[in-house]
Amino acid sequence: MSNSLPKTSGYVLADDPSTPRSSATVPFREIIPRPDHPKIAGISRHNALSWCQSRREIEAPSWLINRLEAKHLERPYKGFTVDGNVQDELYQYADDEGAPVEAMVSAANALLGILSPQQQTEVSKGSVDDDEFRLWSNPELYVNPGGLRMDECTPQIQGAVHTIIRASTSPEGFAKIIGCTLTNDFLGVLINGRAVLNEHSYNFRLFGTPHLIEPWGYTFFGHHLALNVVVQSGRIVIGPTFMGAEPDRIDEGPHAGLRLFTDEEIEALNLMRGLAPQLQEKAQISKTIGPGGLPQDRWNPFDERHLGGARQDNRVVPYGQFSIVILILVSTDRRSEGCPVSHFTSDQKAVVMRIFKAFNIYLPAGPLAARIKLIKAHLDETYFAWIGGFELSDPYYCRLHSPVAFCELDFHCGIFLTNTSPAKCHIHTINRLPNIGDYGKALLKQYRSNK
Repeated sequence: MSNSLPKTSGYVLADDPSTPRSSATVPFREIIPRPDHPKIAGISRHNALSWCQSRREIEAPSWLINRLEAKHLERPYKGFTVDGNVQDELYQYADDEGAPVEAMVSAANALLGILSPQQQTEVSKGSVDDDEFRLWSNPELYVNPGGLRMDECTPQIQGAVHTIIRASTSPEGFAKIIGCTLTNDFLGVLINGRAVLNEHSYNFRLFGTPHLIEPWGYTFFGHHLALNVVVQSGRIVIGPTFMGAEPDRIDEGPHAGLRLFTDEEIEALNLMRGLAPQLQEKAQISKTIGPGGLPQDRWNPFDERHLGGARQDNRVVPYGQFSIVILILVSTDRRSEGCPVSHFTSDQKAVVMRIFKAFNIYLPAGPLAARIKLIKAHLDETYFAWIGGFELSDPYYCRLHSPVAFCELDFHCGIFLTNTSPAKCHIHTINRLPNIGDYGKALLKQYRSNK
């Protein structure tokens, strides 16, 4: 298979809609693939592992699978930065921020208590410092097996894992996380592929020994969902995270009416529409959402416009500008990208803070308050960027980026649905902590230096 960047996801037919009928949310039932469509043909006969193997035989998904394999994990870890250099001392965690460590330890020990010796070995990994802790991905493709595969576990074990997640997060955040899994299951029903896409098609891995003082954590990841959690005494870091949905809502069955990411979507669109024209122009990187308005290294058919996904731990994304590298660093063209939030009105800055809160809503109350306080302290160093139009029906990409926050929302083409242009029924959100905040690295550094 070629290593060159594919132009499409590899499943496109001539009659797939390039511009689905537009509305505030594209009606996804108009773009469900027929059973023999190459996106899903044969999926009812596959499990997660065999489906991934079958995708290796198609050039575009094979490119993605290769990129996600463990051999391409960024080593050594440097962190998500603006110039390749970490800004030190940005994160100063309080001795106790109210992380629910007691409930987390209790739930983790309860899980270990019901596992067989073999399952205990499978789920227990090294420390949260190990590179394997960063080995997450968000496609349905089961690339790097390991840990507990939830849909291969008993309901008792599935419930015990959910109890750990519930203990680690806010009630609203846990509901959002489970909403991602339920929407994934709904997609499996729509395309008759529930052995590949279901509410338990996720991996759980435990790092370190559950402890009230010493650091430990876990990862939980699969299609459209990835959580990387580190806890040390009364302090917790959840990040990077990935949450998404295709389709964006459930319209039948016991969970009918469930729709995710409305706060992020509506607040961001209203913010952009309410900016003064000169600020809109500064924020808008490209008026078109397709790859034509962006350099090649800023788009691929799976990540599309977002920059902070899996295998991007060491990515360099400057504030307010990007570099287009031509002919392998022969020349560099710097362009303006994004509008400083410092130019916004106080009301608009309040909207920005509501968007940040929506992205971090999974944090428990105390850690959320500390996180929001830190983000607010750097609000005048924050940039707001936009790709696409901003009419009510337009799909778009938007980003908030500061020394301590990197939040992206992006509407995508169909991977299982058949739209070949971005539509609002397929959404990705990413939340990173730049400058070694990801994976609790800054917390671990602070804890060990103080210790």
